[in-house]
Amino acid sequence: MLLNYTDLSPVKKSVEVEIPAELIARESDRVTQEFGRQAKIPGFRPGKVPVSVVRNRFAKEIQEEVMSRLLPATFRDAVAERGVEPVGDPHLEHVDTFIEGAPIKYKAEFEIKPQIELREYRGISVDDPKIEVSETDVEAMIERLRDQASSYRPVEDRALEDGDIAVIDFTSTPEGGELKTETGHFKLGEETPLPELHDALRGKKPGDTASFDKAYGEDAQQETWRGKNVHHDVTLTEIRVQEKPEVNEEFAKAVGEWESVDAMREAIRGDIRRHREVEAMRLKRTEIGDALLASHDFEVPETLVEEELGRSLNNYARFLASQGVDLQKAEIDWAKMGEDFRGDAIKRVKRSLILEAIAKKENLAVSDVEVDAEIRRAASEAERDFAEVKHRMKHDGGYESLRASLAQDKALDLVLRESQPRTA
Repeated sequence: MLLNYTDLSPVKKSVEVEIPAELIARESDRVTQEFGRQAKIPGFRPGKVPVSVVRNRFAKEIQEEVMSRLLPATFRDAVAERGVEPVGDPHLEHVDTFIEGAPIKYKAEFEIKPQIELREYRGISVDDPKIEVSETDVEAMIERLRDQASSYRPVEDRALEDGDIAVIDFTSTPEGGELKTETGHFKLGEETPLPELHDALRGKKPGDTASFDKAYGEDAQQETWRGKNVHHDVTLTEIRVQEKPEVNEEFAKAVGEWESVDAMREAIRGDIRRHREVEAMRLKRTEIGDALLASHDFEVPETLVEEELGRSLNNYARFLASQGVDLQKAEIDWAKMGEDFRGDAIKRVKRSLILEAIAKKENLAVSDVEVDAEIRRAASEAERDFAEVKHRMKHDGGYESLRASLAQDKALDLVLRESQPRTA
């Protein structure tokens, strides 16, 4: 029974609810019977324990189970009376003590999605750049393919010059630290965070050595070098010269199985165009999202912000792990990271709520077939079983969340189709 409903803010509400004594008694009887069927008490056969013994033996456990069932059930009924849809779990402010034969009152605060008054979302102005691919663009890509297909010829009769590949043994000793030796290679003269290395080896021949010192700032890539002076010893072990293949039919077949150089050029041109079209569409969608945010001002539930923030931090953690970062050892201030991510998380939540409202207004429904197709695509990419993924999503709420996300995508596509190219 809903006793009181209070608007604390546009998205935060409070309810006071009374659970009738009769309802508590019925649920207590049901739970007691369940406990009796499972109870194992010396002197009684399973399932034959008297109800009075079960109530006395498991009084606390029965009360806890009864409340764990009635609190969420009566809360759902109470908010349903007001026609609101909570997000996240309610926060219990007060619950009466459990007294047999007496009703129980409780007070809970919860959040709801905001009621959004949609502004005009048709005719939004967006940049619509003309997609062009020049011969210079094509040649630059061909040069990258030539670099990738290059061979490297050792030379011994001259000194190291810009453009050569230097193969080195590299020893570093930070002040107060341990010596570290590694091998590697680099192209002399290319942009580098360690130009001193290039300067030290320029003009050297295989077998020559060089040394230099460098003071590193706190942003040094190597953690043990941060804020320290490091002594470096380097030995040039080999000089290699890059030899690029000629651009001919053999090259075209080797790098892309194209039948001719002309076919290669056309394929490259098409790839560049498609990439730029995808990037232009991404920028348009971002611009549409920004325009919707600028025209809608409303409060967002903290629950949704925290959920989005959690996803962002989890994604960032997975990215760091994929780059070889040991998250257990890395000194990451996740609280500070959360503060940095919070602003963008709020924007994403607002954008989603606006698109959700547009989808509802435009009746943009998403069928089970469409949801299944997206799950099938994602499962295939992850090399996972479609039925298994769908089953898990059906049971953890992911299926309906995906449906809502696809509806928002449809809403964004609609706004994009109805947009107008911005004139100069």
